[in-house]
Amino acid sequence: MQNIEKIEKVGEVSSMTTYRVKNPQKVYDILKKLNLETKYFVVLINGKKVEPTDFVEKNDEILILPRIAGG
Repeated sequence: MQNIEKIEKVGEVSSMTTYRVKNPQKVYDILKKLNLETKYFVVLINGKKVEPTDFVEKNDEILILPRIAGG
């Protein structure tokens, strides 16, 4: 397992956790380090939805949310 020392947990509200990274990295790599599958989560960087291939820059705020489906 890869360690997550480059990811800093900066806040938690209910079941939501906000992170910051110390070095630029792809959203996909962050999810992988946290053992999360991209198909089950939506990622916001500084409040905007991003794709797994997008980069997170130093000090960006990352919010990882579960995908919700229903009918």
